[in-house]
Amino acid sequence: MAGIINIGVSALNAFKRQMETTGHNIANVNTEGYSRQVVQLDARSPQIAAQGYIGSGVEVASIRRSYDNHLATRVRDYTASYEEFAVFEQRSRQIDNVLADSAAGIDNTLQQFFASVNDVADDPTSIPARSVMLNRANQLADRFNTLDGWLEDIRHQLNGDLEREVGEINSLAQSLASVNTRIGALNGTPGGVPNDILDERDKLIDDLSKYTNVSTLQQGDGSMNVFVGTGQALVVGGNYNTLAVTNNTQAADHKELVIRQSGGLTVNVTQQMAGGSLGGMLRFRDEVLDESQNALGRVAIGIASFFNAEHRTGMDLDGQLGGDFFSTASPEVLADPGNSGSIVVGFDDPANLKTHEYQLAYSGGSWTMTDLDSGGSVALSGTGTALDPLVADGMSIVVNAASNGDTYRLRPTRAGASALGLLVTNERDIAAAEAVRTQDLGSNSGTGHIGAGAQTSSTGTSLPATPITLTFDSALNQFTVSTGGTIAYVPASDTGSTLTVNIAGLGDFSFTMTGTPADGDQFQLSSNAGGVGDNRNARRLADLQSAKMMIGGTASFANTYGALIADVGTKTNQAASNASVQSHLLSQAEAAKSEVSGVNLDEEAADLVRFQQAYQAAAQVISVANTLFDSLLSAVRR
Repeated sequence: MAGIINIGVSALNAFKRQMETTGHNIANVNTEGYSRQVVQLDARSPQIAAQGYIGSGVEVASIRRSYDNHLATRVRDYTASYEEFAVFEQRSRQIDNVLADSAAGIDNTLQQFFASVNDVADDPTSIPARSVMLNRANQLADRFNTLDGWLEDIRHQLNGDLEREVGEINSLAQSLASVNTRIGALNGTPGGVPNDILDERDKLIDDLSKYTNVSTLQQGDGSMNVFVGTGQALVVGGNYNTLAVTNNTQAADHKELVIRQSGGLTVNVTQQMAGGSLGGMLRFRDEVLDESQNALGRVAIGIASFFNAEHRTGMDLDGQLGGDFFSTASPEVLADPGNSGSIVVGFDDPANLKTHEYQLAYSGGSWTMTDLDSGGSVALSGTGTALDPLVADGMSIVVNAASNGDTYRLRPTRAGASALGLLVTNERDIAAAEAVRTQDLGSNSGTGHIGAGAQTSSTGTSLPATPITLTFDSALNQFTVSTGGTIAYVPASDTGSTLTVNIAGLGDFSFTMTGTPADGDQFQLSSNAGGVGDNRNARRLADLQSAKMMIGGTASFANTYGALIADVGTKTNQAASNASVQSHLLSQAEAAKSEVSGVNLDEEAADLVRFQQAYQAAAQVISVANTLFDSLLSAVRR
């Protein structure tokens, strides 16, 4: 009789535990990270009897989680990938939208500026046209300044977001280490590690995967070692390392990530922190933000450099040679704090400038340059002296002093957009005229004719005090230059060709010669002072709009800016596409995990009814045993 009662009691206890667990599942149906729990029942050991073994009831073997580590890992991997692409796309999209916008970008302002230059070329004496040109030039500089300032604001916000997310990662690491300690202490105890603590641990790891790639390794005591990025240890048992944001030793605005280990060792892990929102932000900074600011600066430097060079060859309304029209920045040189030498970096040829950053290092008596974008070495020419500077990628480098171990970070175009400004403030100072005029002398008897010409290089600001005369010698087929030297000219073959004269104190002046001069025919080059109606230099300034002077002489200013827009747009759209794919894969992985670990209320309700019926049946077993026992007592009393 006691056996029947014990069997019934064991069943009551088992089915009660199943109902409690089912209720626990229902209560946590909306708890994020909760894994459905299932009570595992085992038959009790049978008891020997004369007729053989007789069952003794049921017992609770365990309460286990419905959990698949492989599915959980897939969800974390897809989460990290999705967050990386989504953050990259979202932050890149804001830059793409502004740079490509006709009202906020550079294109329209650049076109309006050159339209005003054309207006001055059409009417070089018009003060209103000159005033509009200065106004448009100022608007162009302001637009570059504004965009650069906006990009700097994005950089400042990004650095703050890096600090915030690193703090959240450290908080998760601390919590994981604490949970590991609890798991280690409970491991091996009679009750084992509660499933809810394991869920808590896995939820923390899931949250961590939103910030960076995560991998795990379970230890013998049940604790979980956690690695981030490409395998950097964050949590080991009950200990955790802290992630920190630090300044680059040379560039304070370029934040880097380090892991501070418990032994005091600090390891730079910036390049290893892949995946998640943290990886997305770092990629956005390196691939879009830096590139956009450098590319915008390159356009500004190109406009200023080439416009200034042409403007310096012209003459203003007061007969003075033109000066620089725009202000611009020199390459940014960031020296390592330990340097003892110094360098000066300028522009060798703006056409060859790239949007990259460089590391220049001196070791063993020689200089090496590394492209920080590609990681490749950059060829250097020259010796580094003022007369023979080091030259690479559009930069010229003069070494004032060199010490072994000196390193510099070079940003040739970073400050270009912020430094662009207007130097000419008086309408009369616009050098629309050519500095030198040409003429055929009236006494000439041949058919030779000298073209208007243009200054092609500048070595000074001294106009010729007296006219320079070119006298043709038909016997020798050459011109004799009054300031010295000769210029070959064979009328039969050279007509229409370009000839060049060096004007001392000014530079080279080139012109075309056509026809057949008679022996002794003369042609003159003289100061163009008073030539206020001359528009030759204004016309050449206007022609700069379409001239292919950028990116190695293959692109105009607008083309170069367009390349920036295309690059940002392509990267943004690729990230959006990748984010969409990863989102789909993540949804599938989450659904697969939910099939195993999620709580289904319909299923739980059915189980609850089933367990309730079993519980009632077990109670009936005990009731039957009591009835039998009462019958036995009644029989004995008779």
